[in-house]
Amino acid sequence: MKKQFILGLAGGFLGILTAVYVIFTATASDVTLSGVQAALFSSLGLMGAVIANKETRFAGYMLIFSAVFITLSIPLAGSLALFTIYLPAVLLLGIAAVLCFLEPVPDEMDEDEMPEKQQKYF
Repeated sequence: MKKQFILGLAGGFLGILTAVYVIFTATASDVTLSGVQAALFSSLGLMGAVIANKETRFAGYMLIFSAVFITLSIPLAGSLALFTIYLPAVLLLGIAAVLCFLEPVPDEMDEDEMPEKQQKYF
């Protein structure tokens, strides 16, 4: 398992748990809406973590969008105290995204570099 998968999985689950906590303890509808949005974006982070082993760059974009949009959904509630609650999930998702982008991209092979068995099929 890669580090991106573990960190993304932890950040996604932590974000969903935090969002559920915020939804059930909210007294205003704006805070509830912020919790629902954070839960949706945390699930996007979970999906990014799942595909981090195969599609590393795309997973990185999903993880970074998840972290950014969770952060942007907090001011909708009008309280920056929620930011301290969501901060661990946002940090884990952001670190997982950075690790996805630091992963080296495999080079495309030319026909000359392919093994002879594969060349006859192309």
